[in-house]
Amino acid sequence: MPRPDLAAARAAALEALGRGAERTLEKLEAAGLVVVRRSDLPDPSAGRRTLGDVEVIIPEDWREPFALIVEAGSEVLDLHALKTAVPAIREAVHLARIMGHRVDVEIDEAEGLVMRAWTVEP
Repeated sequence: MPRPDLAAARAAALEALGRGAERTLEKLEAAGLVVVRRSDLPDPSAGRRTLGDVEVIIPEDWREPFALIVEAGSEVLDLHALKTAVPAIREAVHLARIMGHRVDVEIDEAEGLVMRAWTVEP
């Protein structure tokens, strides 16, 4: 990833904020914060893909590091759950088991993570 152009971002912030902007930016910098243009950041969805109608296998005593298996057709993936996604993944697994719902997941292959899971009624 190329380095963000902080000077250009600062100039854009000064223009956008108008009067008092310099003082605002000084306060942000004093707090250890900087302004960065969104276009200088990596695409958060890069390397992610959605898998539909999968089987998610978790153990009964599922706990950190939240390892799981995702079976998508003939593809079997050993992954981990993003910690904030754990409740939704657990719910999706139970709904699939009890109600017969289909489970879809979004994975980040580079990180080996399930980012989120949801169900679709049959």
